[in-house]
Amino acid sequence: MTLLAHNNRLEVWPFAMALRWMKQPRVQTFGAGVLILLAVYIPAFGVVSLIRPTLPVAIALIIGVSLVVALAIISWLSQRGRTFAAFGLVLASIRWVGLAFALGLPLALGAAWLAAAFPSPAPIDVSSLQRWQQAVFFLVAAPVQEEIIFRGLVQSVLQEGWSGTIAIGRAQLSIAVICTAVLFAIVHFGSGLATVVGALVLSILAGEMRRRSASLVPAVVVHSLFNVAAMLLPPA
Repeated sequence: MTLLAHNNRLEVWPFAMALRWMKQPRVQTFGAGVLILLAVYIPAFGVVSLIRPTLPVAIALIIGVSLVVALAIISWLSQRGRTFAAFGLVLASIRWVGLAFALGLPLALGAAWLAAAFPSPAPIDVSSLQRWQQAVFFLVAAPVQEEIIFRGLVQSVLQEGWSGTIAIGRAQLSIAVICTAVLFAIVHFGSGLATVVGALVLSILAGEMRRRSASLVPAVVVHSLFNVAAMLLPPA
């Protein structure tokens, strides 16, 4: 009986530790961020799977549906004590926009060179799109959509639970920014390691820009610069 009870305790202990770990506020906050991403993207990909449209329409639907869902969640949260400004939906000063260009452009070119030097098959072949379609989708629509979702919605939720920073060299980086960057990189995992690294760099820079300026505008500028550079330096 003693040995059986001991074995039962050994079997239950990992589950008890897992439950205790899951009850940690920071873990629950991170879980909320993951659930938000699922809530935003599942309807978009569900609609595309049901309709099976052409590639341009599919991209437009994914961007449009996920953006509408994200804005609906932001609107719902804003009615419960938050404001739209808390999600970065405000204009930025010229200083922050200029800083976004100054820091974003060299990093964007570096990330594009890395992706071109170590090419990987893209999850979706967009070469059939016309040039104007690529510009509208990837230089305007996608940067706005993804920044509202990741830096506007997810990062803001994580920031409430993880308000601290960690020192990396002389820089103080927000834990919420880093966690959002990890999620953003995971979303781009199917595009290859070089793209994942670029997405991580983009996300950390855009996240810190959004956090320090309190606006999504610098983050959108940085994101668009990365996409411009990727279009100018396509993989060989």
